[in-house]
Amino acid sequence: MSKDGNQAKVRRRRFIAALGTAGVSAMAGCSSTSDADVGAPSEKEVSAPSVDSGERWKLTTPESETRLLQKGGWGPIKYTAHGHVTQYEDSTLRKRIREDTFGEIDRPFAVAFAARVDIFPSSYSRATVLQSGEIDKSILNNLKSAMSNFGVQNIRDDGTMLATNSSAGEFQVVRGEYPIQKVTIDGVNIPHSDREKLSFGGGTLPIKGIAGRWKSEGSILAGGGVYPAENFADEEAVEMSDAISMSVDINLNLQPRKREAQVLDFVRSISL
Repeated sequence: MSKDGNQAKVRRRRFIAALGTAGVSAMAGCSSTSDADVGAPSEKEVSAPSVDSGERWKLTTPESETRLLQKGGWGPIKYTAHGHVTQYEDSTLRKRIREDTFGEIDRPFAVAFAARVDIFPSSYSRATVLQSGEIDKSILNNLKSAMSNFGVQNIRDDGTMLATNSSAGEFQVVRGEYPIQKVTIDGVNIPHSDREKLSFGGGTLPIKGIAGRWKSEGSILAGGGVYPAENFADEEAVEMSDAISMSVDINLNLQPRKREAQVLDFVRSISL
């Protein structure tokens, strides 16, 4: 192969890798380049992806806007990648757990994201090879960063899973553990006992994160979520007398399979 041919091949690999980074870099709130204007609001208009969020998924980024995600070049032509990322939380699940724990636990237990990235000039986007391993690697790294920012520990790869009835084809999977702090409920009234408070929690909750991407009419779409991989349950023994004791059970009823199905439904609803 000629020297010019080798240089063109290298430029093309760099270009494809850059698109992969651009596609999900906003998940972690950072960019892969050091250009001062990368990450800034963009002069281009890239509409937020459409999502059928229903009553369950609450938009947590209502002020999101198009941002410049990547700058680069391929031969004599320069390109820019501009993206719009929106994030959601499962507000129905959060409300139920808050009420069931008397307001002691009030935090998201499942979150999801939807992203759209457009490349300018648009002919570059149509030429992008979305099966590139570089793109998958970038998505995986940014999913890990997003989970780390969420407080998840011991983050590790766990292969892929099929995305049934989804344009993504498959999702990359990441797992970790979320530390569960001790929670104390004061003012309890247990007959024949002097206990006035109950404590539960401690340990870790296994967490699963998934992310996938696909191409739609010249744009790159991506979606995924982070949610519990197991249920959380605990119990505390209460001594009522030397002969009688009782156990108070705490079960958050997280239903991991249901949470995953809801995230998958969310991703399937993403469109231009």
